[in-house]
Amino acid sequence: MAVGRRGAWWVAAAVVVPVALAAGAVLWLRPAPAVPTSDAAPPVATTAVTPEPGAPAPARLTAPTAATATPDPAGAAAARQKLVERVAAAPLRFAGESAALTAGTAAAVTEIGALLVAAPEVRVHLVGHTADLPGPEGRALALSQDRARAVAEALIAAGVDSGRVTSEGVGDAGPLATPEASRRVEIVLT
Repeated sequence: MAVGRRGAWWVAAAVVVPVALAAGAVLWLRPAPAVPTSDAAPPVATTAVTPEPGAPAPARLTAPTAATATPDPAGAAAARQKLVERVAAAPLRFAGESAALTAGTAAAVTEIGALLVAAPEVRVHLVGHTADLPGPEGRALALSQDRARAVAEALIAAGVDSGRVTSEGVGDAGPLATPEASRRVEIVLT
């Protein structure tokens, strides 16, 4: 019976330790809060409604002033946390010698883009990787750059400001255990 308990402890440690390390990494990677650069708030859409005769005039929506605009630090913090968790949850993988987004990768990039739009102070740096490719050394570097650029373009298409997105390719540097795992774009939040 002691062997069974000892085995259970190892299994528990094998689960708890990585979760604790991941939680620490999430806290460590959390970006610093942004400093607002302007007091101007974006305008709120208004609609014109013609009231019925004798009915009170409808209320109009107007752009908030600096006095009425209230930042939502809790909402931004929640968006940052969701973003960090989503980026850590699953890497962005690519097929073979391609820089085209797969359906799963495209869906993940769209989701990450929406989270980045909700957390406008977060910047991203995309790092493209390849598996070891036959042929000239520059081939892997070019493919990794194309992969990072493809993700950057998809994020920008999802509404992320292009000034918040940088990318680079590192070729087959930083390989993972399998070629499939090595064909990826990593997202670094800053």
